[in-house]
Amino acid sequence: MHIRILDTNVLLDRPINEIIVSLEPCKIVIPLAVVNELDRFKGLEDARGHCARQAIRFLDSLRPHLHQGVSLPSGHQILVEVNHCNVPLPEYLPKEKVDTRILAIAKGFKEEQHYPVTLITQDICQRVIADTLGVSAENYAAEQVNLDLLYRGWDTINVSYEEVQDFYQLRHIATNKDLLENQFICMEDSLGGRHLGRYRKGFIHPLRRELHAFGLGPAEGNLEQSFLMDALLDPNIELVSILGPAGTGKTLLALAAGLQQVVNQRLYSKLIVTRALIPHSRDIGALPGTKKEKLTPWMAAIYDNLEFLTQNFVSSKHEERCSTAERVERFMEEGFIELEALTYIRGRSIPKQWILIDEAQNLTKENIKTIITRAGMGSKIVLTGDIQQIDNYRLTATSNGFVTLIDAFKNQDLYAHISLSRTERSRLAALGVDLLP
Repeated sequence: MHIRILDTNVLLDRPINEIIVSLEPCKIVIPLAVVNELDRFKGLEDARGHCARQAIRFLDSLRPHLHQGVSLPSGHQILVEVNHCNVPLPEYLPKEKVDTRILAIAKGFKEEQHYPVTLITQDICQRVIADTLGVSAENYAAEQVNLDLLYRGWDTINVSYEEVQDFYQLRHIATNKDLLENQFICMEDSLGGRHLGRYRKGFIHPLRRELHAFGLGPAEGNLEQSFLMDALLDPNIELVSILGPAGTGKTLLALAAGLQQVVNQRLYSKLIVTRALIPHSRDIGALPGTKKEKLTPWMAAIYDNLEFLTQNFVSSKHEERCSTAERVERFMEEGFIELEALTYIRGRSIPKQWILIDEAQNLTKENIKTIITRAGMGSKIVLTGDIQQIDNYRLTATSNGFVTLIDAFKNQDLYAHISLSRTERSRLAALGVDLLP
């Protein structure tokens, strides 16, 4: 069995359970010196501290046989190993250093075992030194999420001229393609034409004729936004998730559809907007004032979008003289819009309301479950998120609740998902998405 020795920096990079499953079944050795290092980091309130605490709790759950090795259901074996003090190392390597102790264990296993031994470390110097000692060393890099593997909510198929005719005359066509409920379809004919539809119960139906809401519609030529507006404006779809990078119109289109159905059509009694209060960089601390005053800095992006959407909304001569901020305030005073912290949503039952959950990539699986189970009769929940911009250090692009929801709900008849890829905010924003890692 391959023996892999983990350095401290590896265990501080990602949760230990994710590290284990990313390795093929092997014998995982954690030096005692590494455990001592984890103890130094466990008090930090950042991603490293979180990973250190998770690793310590995981090892504690495997006691009392860690020194002998504990077999896991995944086929891995975990062993905590003390220092190999008798292993000869060059004199220039100080024995009191943690790195030296880890190298001694790696060299000791290489000399004592008949299995291949590899030191896993993100320390470049440690890998170079290991190589000079004849010990195999590898870097551990967090996996990059391949967005092409995620369910994007739509697909492209080829259709004949006859099928196109039936599609518009009968308002549906049958298909034997392996599609999911409410999966959107771009049908391409032999002449290069594109025809948009949505799959439901064995048939592909055309999108709704009106895809504009509150003065806003899909950008010209943006198929994904057309699919999105069809889902947002369909009251039979009670749950919509929108995944996409910055500037693709996730929040703006969701708010436009919500205002259209709350203010103009009165299909819902209120538009509730909430988000997890996770700072992007260093937190500025507690904010003074009422709940509304505390929420205002966190909801600045929401206010920007609402002001843009309401700038041309005039219901009386008095409102012609109002600023956009005053119009948004009037909507809130009249009960059309409510901004709420996610903290206060637990315990509520929310019937016949349009609920927008912004920045859902920062939510855990438990957060997502709490939100979904709050929906009352006649309510619609819309979640937006970008898994490449996660501010919650406890989550990764594959472990957050948003991705979990997409995978769990796909093929449900009340759910639709759309992944947006084309940035419409500005040319600069589009270049930022494409060029910056």
